[in-house]
Amino acid sequence: WDARLVSIKGETTNPSAMDAILRVERFGRGEFAISGTLYNNIDLDHSVMVEMQIYRSHSGNEADYKLTPYSIAPQPFDDYLNTMYRDLLIKNIGGCHDMPRYENGYDEPFPKTTFNFTRCQLSDGGLPEVLAEGFYKAVAIINAHPQVELKIILVARISTKFF
Repeated sequence: WDARLVSIKGETTNPSAMDAILRVERFGRGEFAISGTLYNNIDLDHSVMVEMQIYRSHSGNEADYKLTPYSIAPQPFDDYLNTMYRDLLIKNIGGCHDMPRYENGYDEPFPKTTFNFTRCQLSDGGLPEVLAEGFYKAVAIINAHPQVELKIILVARISTKFF
């Protein structure tokens, strides 16, 4: 399968604590990538929860999206860094950002800084080999109540890859 990025956006309840300013950028014929920044100004520890909701729609119409079994239940931030972050996120967007890698496991503290993303393209590292065609919406939620809740919402169109 091939994935074409359609949109990405960040939503935050407190931009002074955490924010995501991301965009899909076209840089060649049929080439799309994610660029922007992710800002963190809070302590991210075991009390912070991270989850991923994955929805699919055949048409792309907002009312048609249905939750898929690919969703990931809420988990503590440090568990997320040692699993989904390392095995899925880092493998899929590669070297286009300046976020920590944690190849040998998470080492506290997570930096309070602004991370930059430059033309990050999706690959298939750690993703299912077969996906049904359609639109997929991934909603990543970082919940650090009461300080902030950050959502990053990515929409991609999946189509069959012909060789």
